[in-house]
Order: sequence, then structure tokens, then C-alpha cells
Amino acid sequence: MHALSQPLSPAAPLSETGAERQAHRPSPPRERYRFGSIIGKSAVMQRVYELILKAAATEANVILYGESGTGKELVAHAIHEMSSRKSGAFVPVNCGAIPESLMESEFFGHRKGAFTGAVIDKHGFLDLADGGTLFLDELGEIGQSMQVKLLRAIDGCGFTPIGDSQVKIPDLRIVAATNRDVAAQVRKGHIREDFFYRIHVIPIHLPPLRERREDIPLIVEHFLSKSGAAHPAALITTQAMEALKAHEWPGNVRELQNTVSRYLTLKKLDFAGTILPMPHPDPGGSRSEMEEATGPLESMMEQYERRVILNTLERYRWQREMTAEALGIHRKTLFTKMKKYELL
Repeated sequence: MHALSQPLSPAAPLSETGAERQAHRPSPPRERYRFGSIIGKSAVMQRVYELILKAAATEANVILYGESGTGKELVAHAIHEMSSRKSGAFVPVNCGAIPESLMESEFFGHRKGAFTGAVIDKHGFLDLADGGTLFLDELGEIGQSMQVKLLRAIDGCGFTPIGDSQVKIPDLRIVAATNRDVAAQVRKGHIREDFFYRIHVIPIHLPPLRERREDIPLIVEHFLSKSGAAHPAALITTQAMEALKAHEWPGNVRELQNTVSRYLTLKKLDFAGTILPMPHPDPGGSRSEMEEATGPLESMMEQYERRVILNTLERYRWQREMTAEALGIHRKTLFTKMKKYELL
């Protein structure tokens, strides 16, 4: 357990295993300002690190507030890894990706033959997280009926897998996350008040990237280093870095990662209508890789679809419902495609 008496300082290395420090050895600043997989030296992020340590020192449930792309799952995983439950499983659940009809089976599990298609016994998320941490992303997507059953399970009354008669009482800790105003959802009746207060014990608010612009160079350096030898000539010019720091980043760190990826791939900095060239010209000419792409038609269509989805996500500030509506597809179809194209 980490001592809480000493405040974190950018000058002091944050908690990290020796193997992790060795893996991230490229430069002292990156090591100094890293907290697990989270990167940032700003004052607002130092406060988040303090809250992570305090949350990890307790067994209380935690709720993470933040816009899409601010790293809520990274924070949830950091809390788990620094807690007494780190030897248990960390089970992430995207509640928005589960159809209402499958919620109970996914969370509580089922026995073989319990319903059509149940050909084997299946452990639910609560079983898998027993002794560890259950991370509920997009908390507001859980319906009221399921809220009641989850509340009963986490209050110590347990749950019964579908098709079974045995009551199971899991030992788990819940870390939830949302990009919505949960209090407003409670007032509107979308979230039960008793469920809200059971989850909302330790709130942690993650700042959007536009409120910690001094962290952008460190994060960019991290993404560039991850590209490794595949892009040895990739450099960020002063002009490009200033443009990155000036951008509003509606998609936050996820959008920044995609922008850096495009910069490396397309040889230009491209977002919100602003295009800046790479410092080293493309010897093949001025056309992008997309324009020069060859190969099966299906592969080229997938590249185009990924680009359209990414551009639409950025246009609507990574709000999935608005993006899905703009694209004329169901929100769960959008989620499936985002997962396919590694946009999550």
C-alpha cells in the first residue's frame, strides 16, 4: 500500500515496477511524469494521482467522471493495481455494448440449458471479478431493472445465475465511469437514487485535454516512442507542436493518439481542417498513402470507412449517439466498428 502522507511531486518518480521503468527508459521526463500508464505533469493531473492513491487505499466504490477519451479505464486499472485487490482480476465492462436482453446473463452468468443457445455453463462478470475489481464503463447505459439486481448483489444479498438455484455472494469492488451528468439522470428517473448513492462514494473528475495543455508534448512524445523503428524519421516540428497545443481536442487523448498516428502515416498533421506537412518530405510525392493504396477492394473500403468514422467522431466530439445518428447506423453498430478499427 502506498503511503499518503507525502504529496506527489513532478520531481519524484511515480509508482511503477522496475520492469515498467525499464520499458519506458527513453527519457527521464517521461518516466518522471508517468503514473502507471497515465502520463501528465500538470497540477490537475497531480491531483488526480493523489485521488487514485487515496481511492486505492480503501475498499469504497469509485465513480470516474470525464469526457470520452480522457483515460477513465486507465485510471480504473491504476486504482486496481495499487489496491489490496491487485492479485485479483480487473474486469472491464462496456455497459453500452450489451443488449438489454443479455444484461442478466452477462453479469450473472447462466447454466447449460437455461435458455435456447445456452450450450455450456458461463461465468458472469460478477463471478469473474470475485476477489478483484469490476469496472463499469458507460454506467448510465444500465437499465433500471438491472440496477435493482446489481444493487442487491453488491449490497451483500448475492445473485443467482440463470438456470441455477445457488445464491452466490461475490467479493468485489466497483469502479464505474461515465461521461454523462449522472445526478441529472437521477433527477430524470433514468438512474435509481439508491443505486447512484451505492456507486457514488469516491468521485474522481478527469480533466479534458484542453485543460492540461502542458501535458500534450509529453503525451505526443509517448505516442511517437511507441511507434518505434517503424517511423524513425518522424519528428514533430515547432509549428506542428504549437498547432497540437492550440487545438481544442474534443476527443481528448484518444483523438490526440489518432492525430499522431495520422501524422506518421499520412505525412501530415490533419485535424479540424488544419493540415501541416511532416518535417521530412515524402520521397514518393505529395499524395497520401490512402491515395496510393493498392490491394483488395475490401481492404481499401475498410480504410475509407475507418477514416469516415474517425472524422465523424471528431466532428461530434466523440459523442457516440450523435455520431451514430449522423452516420445513419445504430449506436451498437458504431461501437462494433470502432472496436474493429481500434478507435476505442
